[in-house]
Amino acid sequence: MNISFDASDLNAKLEKMTAGLTMGLHNALAQSGETVRADAVANCPVDTGRLRGSITSTVEGNSAVVGTNVEYGIYVEFGTGSQGDKSVAHTTKDKWTYYSGGHFYTTSGMKARPFLVPALKNNKDKITKLIKEAVKG
Repeated sequence: MNISFDASDLNAKLEKMTAGLTMGLHNALAQSGETVRADAVANCPVDTGRLRGSITSTVEGNSAVVGTNVEYGIYVEFGTGSQGDKSVAHTTKDKWTYYSGGHFYTTSGMKARPFLVPALKNNKDKITKLIKEAVKG
């Protein structure tokens, strides 16, 4: 005795569900990234506005990526030298001297002024909710 069935309807339904889930997840990631980006912009220290203006959010695969391409952004986020965030590797020097604009300066570093990490932490519950709703369907 043989039993057979046509799974084409099932395959079509599964493909439709998968496409919907993928689109829902993409949208949730985009919303999550934008939420974190907006919070980071609001809390970013401002001198010239270059760093604040460079903060972006994109969706890459199954991740939202929020950050800046400004080279000094990492130093603002985590600080430098002995005054920097102790959880991040920094120079072991207590003080150092550098030359800029015709003058010598001595520094022990710069205190951290985080804006990206707190933006993620502050929005963890909202992000979790967005993702849960997206995969719930």
